[in-house]
Amino acid sequence: MKSKIRSIKITIYISSILILMSCNRSTKVIGSDQYKNKEKLNDTVLVKIEDRIDKPLINFYTKSYSYYWVTEKDTLDFKIGMTELVRDSSVHIRFTHEKPILFSTAMNKLNECLSLIEQDFNMDLLKSLYFKPPIFYKDLTTELSKKYQYQFSNKRIKYPKLNEFLLDSSWLEQKVSEFLKQHNKSTKRYIIEKFHLLEKQYYENYLPNTDLNEYPLFSIHGMGMSIILNDK
Repeated sequence: MKSKIRSIKITIYISSILILMSCNRSTKVIGSDQYKNKEKLNDTVLVKIEDRIDKPLINFYTKSYSYYWVTEKDTLDFKIGMTELVRDSSVHIRFTHEKPILFSTAMNKLNECLSLIEQDFNMDLLKSLYFKPPIFYKDLTTELSKKYQYQFSNKRIKYPKLNEFLLDSSWLEQKVSEFLKQHNKSTKRYIIEKFHLLEKQYYENYLPNTDLNEYPLFSIHGMGMSIILNDK
C-alpha cells in the first residue's frame, strides 16, 4: 500500500513538471537591467530568469527560476529550470531542450550555473533531477543500450528491474554522482514513465535533422527520466 501511495506521489510530481514545462509562462530577467545576473562564458552569456507561476501550480511551487545560455544573436536551445516546493521547500532540477545534447555536456552546464543557483536555492534540499528521454543524449543512450542488450537482449523488463539496471549503470551513476557528491547526495531510484524500447527506425520522429548513424539500434525510452535522491 505504501509503495502504491509513493508511486502515485511520484506520478503527480512528474505530471506537475510536465505541466510547468508546457505552460506559457511570463518570464522576467532578474535585476534592473537585462544582464544584471549574468556570467560571461566564452562567447555566451548565462542569464537567470524568474518564471511567473500561474494556476494550477501557484500553490505547488514557492519559486521557479530558469538559466539560459545566450549569444549575441539568439538564445541557445538549452535551459536549466529550478523549482522549490511549497510543502517541504525541496529543490528540483529540470533540463529543457529540443535538440539532442551530450549528457556529459548537460551536467557540465549544470555545474556552470551552480553559483547562480546557490544564490536562491538551498542545494542541501535537492530532491530530484529531470531529463528528457535517453535518446536525446547520444553518449547516455549508447552506453545504456549497449549494457541493456548484453543483459536483457531486446526484451522489455519490469520497472523494478529497470530501476536496478539504471542504478547499476556505472557510466550513468558516475556522471550523476560527480555532481551529487558536491552536496553529499546520492541516487535513490530512477523513474522512466511509460518505459519501453524505441527502435532506431523511429528516432527521426524525436530527433529530426540529426545524423543517427552512430546511434544504437534501440534506446530506452519514455516520458523523460527522473532521478530521485536520498535524503542526507
